[in-house]
Amino acid sequence: MGTIMDAAKYLIYLSYNLKVRSLTPLKLQKILYLSQGWSYVWDDRELFLEEFEAWKYGPVNLEVYQYFKKYGSDEIPEWEGDKGFFLKEEERETLQVVWNSYSDQTASQLVSLTHRHRPWIMNYINGERVRISNEDIRDYFKEVY
Repeated sequence: MGTIMDAAKYLIYLSYNLKVRSLTPLKLQKILYLSQGWSYVWDDRELFLEEFEAWKYGPVNLEVYQYFKKYGSDEIPEWEGDKGFFLKEEERETLQVVWNSYSDQTASQLVSLTHRHRPWIMNYINGERVRISNEDIRDYFKEVY
């Protein structure tokens, strides 16, 4: 199983090599969250062990945030996706399908989408960074999708 950073790097790679669509740090966070959820639906398991927190603009993984915040609202450069990623074929497939499904949406549209998801709604408390468990994501996605 890969890590959330492996998944992030692979999504950056896809953003430049598959339908070339922009990927900002905010959009990356939302697509990682959606990838985790869909992995539970399609493969009945998590895509990575790392978890998210409920922030103002939706689910955020702190490690990914700390690493990519230097890009602000700018597109993450291509070389960030060229650092290698250790993912199984089924993990890459999940990320590709999610990328193909959501990459045409803006970061703002993805924020709006995740704000309608129970894992964020139940854990967002007035700007506090409250953990969203992978179990919450699993239960929500398996129930709704």
